[in-house]
Amino acid sequence: MKWLRQHITVKSIAGIILLLVLFSVVVGIIGYRTFTDALLNQYAEGAFLTAQTAAELVDADKIDEYAQSGGVTPAYTEVWDRLDHLCNTSGSTFIYVIEPDRSDYRHITFLFSTIDHDSSYTKYEFGFVRDTTNDEYREKYRALYELEADRELVIRDKGNIETDSHITAMIGLKGSDGSVKGILCVQRQMDILAGVRSTFLNKIALAVVTLVLLVILGQSLYLHRVLLHPVNLITEEAARFSRENTASAQKLQNAIRNKDEIGQLAKSIDTMEEQIETYISDITQITAERERISTELSLATRIQAAFIPHLFPPFPDRPEFALYASMDPAKEVGGDFFDFFLIDEDHLGLVIADVSGKGVPAALFMMASKIILQSCAMLGHGPAATLTKTNEAICSNNQEQMFVTVWLGILEISTGRLTAANAGHEYPVIKEPDGDFALLKDKHGLVIGGMSGVRYREYEVQLTPGAKIFVYTDGVPEASNAENELFGSERMVAALNDAKDEAPEAILRSVRRAVDDFVQEAEQFDDLTMLCLEYKGPKAAAPVKELTVEATVENISAVAGFVEAELDAVDCPPKAKMQIGVAIDEIMANIAQYAYAPGTGPVTVRFGYEQASKTATLTFLDKGMPYNPLEKKDPDVTLSAEDRPIGGLGIFLVKKTMDSMDYAYKFGQNVLTIQKHL
Repeated sequence: MKWLRQHITVKSIAGIILLLVLFSVVVGIIGYRTFTDALLNQYAEGAFLTAQTAAELVDADKIDEYAQSGGVTPAYTEVWDRLDHLCNTSGSTFIYVIEPDRSDYRHITFLFSTIDHDSSYTKYEFGFVRDTTNDEYREKYRALYELEADRELVIRDKGNIETDSHITAMIGLKGSDGSVKGILCVQRQMDILAGVRSTFLNKIALAVVTLVLLVILGQSLYLHRVLLHPVNLITEEAARFSRENTASAQKLQNAIRNKDEIGQLAKSIDTMEEQIETYISDITQITAERERISTELSLATRIQAAFIPHLFPPFPDRPEFALYASMDPAKEVGGDFFDFFLIDEDHLGLVIADVSGKGVPAALFMMASKIILQSCAMLGHGPAATLTKTNEAICSNNQEQMFVTVWLGILEISTGRLTAANAGHEYPVIKEPDGDFALLKDKHGLVIGGMSGVRYREYEVQLTPGAKIFVYTDGVPEASNAENELFGSERMVAALNDAKDEAPEAILRSVRRAVDDFVQEAEQFDDLTMLCLEYKGPKAAAPVKELTVEATVENISAVAGFVEAELDAVDCPPKAKMQIGVAIDEIMANIAQYAYAPGTGPVTVRFGYEQASKTATLTFLDKGMPYNPLEKKDPDVTLSAEDRPIGGLGIFLVKKTMDSMDYAYKFGQNVLTIQKHL
C-alpha cells in the first residue's frame, strides 16, 4: 500500500505540472496580445497626433492651388518644408498628402510627400500617380471623403509590405465648406514594437520555467499530506463507522487540517457521525426526540446533495457536449452517486455508481468512493486502471464487506472516443445521431470492494456528433408498482426514445415521468439516479490523420511512408522531410525494441499540420511499459566514439533537429510528441 501511494504521488505531480504549464501558456498568450495591443494603440495615437499637427500646416481650401502649382511655388514650398521638418522631428517614416480618383478610388495623386532623411526610402515626386495599394485602402479613402469617418488606421505587418511592418494614420483635410479636399497620411515603422515584444516573450518564458521549478519542489513536499493521506483516513473512518456506528474520539477534522473540499468533507463526516450517534442514543430513550433526528438527517441530506454536482449546465463554455444528471434517494441519504469532471481540456470523466445498502453507512461509503475514483482519474489513469486502483484502496480497509458498482467513462472531447470500464454496473444505453437508444451490453468486471487483486478491462465507443449516452443505477429498471411488477429495461429504453431528439435534461424528465406513471402510489424502494450526455462534436481544429500498426522494426517504413505522403501534401522542404524521417526511425525503433519487450503491441502515429504557423506535429502513442526518453542524459558529443557510452545518440539527434519534443504518460499510454516548423 505504501508503494502505491508513492506511485500515485509521482503521477499527481506530473499531471499538476502539465496543467500548470498549460495555464502559464494561456496566460502568456493573453498577456502577449494585451501588451501588443497597448503598444499598437500608442503607435496609432502618436501617428494621429502627428497627422493633426500636419493638417494644421496644410490649407485644405488651397488643395486645388497646390495641385496646379507644379510643386515650385513659394506657397507650396513653404508648406512642404514644414511637413518635411515635422516628419524628421516626430519619428515618422512618411508624411504625404494625396488626392484619390473619386470615381472609383483606384488611383491616387501625390501632392506632398516627405520622408525621414535617415531612412532608406524614397519620397514620391509631386504629381506622381500610382494605383491604390488594395481594397482596404480604397474603402478607407471612400469613408473619409464621404464623411463616414474622421480618421482611419491601417496596420500592415503581414504579407508583402514595401516598407516593412508599419502603421498609416489617415485624416481628411476638410475645407471651409466642410467637405474633404484631400487626405493626409502619416506612416510610422513598428521596428521598436518587434524588439519590445521579443523582450516580453523572453521574460514570460523565464517566469514560466521558474514557476514550474518552484511547483515541482513545493508540490513534492505538499501533495502527499493534502490529498492522499486525508483520502485514506476518510476511507478508513467510513468503514469503521459503518461497522461500529459510533463517532470516533479522534475527529477527522483534527487529523485533516485541509481548508479545501477534503477538509470540509472531513468536517461534514464528523458532524454526521455525531448527529447519527445522538440519534441512535436518543431513539432508545424517548420517541419525542424524533423531530431532532429528522433535522439531523435533513442536514445529512443537504451535505450529501452539496457533495454531488448540482449546477447545470456544468460547463457553459464547452459547446462540444451537453449533459444533465439527477439523483433521487429512496431514504434521506442514499448510496447512489454520479460525477463528471474535466480531467484536462480534452478529457471528460463520467461516473455513475451504486453502493450496497441504504442510508447513512452507504452515504459515507459513497462519498469516500467518489473521492478515490475522481482522484485516480484526475491523475491521468484510464478507466480500467482507475477502477483497479480504487478497488485496491477500498479492499485494504473494508471489514464490513461493503461494495459499489461503478460505470466509468472518459470522453476524448476532440475525437468523440469514449473509453469506459464497468465494475458490475448496469448496461449503458447509446443512441447514434440518426438512430434510437439501445442497450450496449458491455463486459462487466467484479464490483469494487468485492475482492482485491481484480484487474478491470476497458472498451471504446466512438461517438459521432449528435450521439447520446445514458447511464443509470438499478433503481430505474427495478422500480416496481403495487403489484411488484418491475419497470424493466424495455420500458426504460422506450421512454428514452420518446424524447430521443430532446436535450439531456428533457430526456431524463421523460424517463422519470415514465417511472412515476408506472409506479404510481407504490413506495420508492431504491435510489433513482440517471445521467445523460450528448456529444455535439469537437471545436473546429486542424485535421489530424493517424495510422496504427504493430510496433515492429519492419513497420518503420510503413510509418515513414504515411508521414512522407502527408509532408508532400503540404510542400515540406527536403531538409525538414529528411530530419523528420530520421526522427521517425529513432522513435519507432525505440518503441519496437522496448515498449512491449519481449512481445509486441500496437503503436498509433498521428499527423497534424497547422497552416498558419506551418508547423507539423507528430504524436506517437503506445500502451507499453512507461518510459520517458527525455529523461536520459544527453551524450557528450565532444568525446570520441570509443570513449562515449553506447546509446542515447538517436534521441539526442531528434531533440536537436526538432523544434519541440514532449513526453507524457496518461490514460495508460506513452505519448511522445514532436513538432517541426516547415
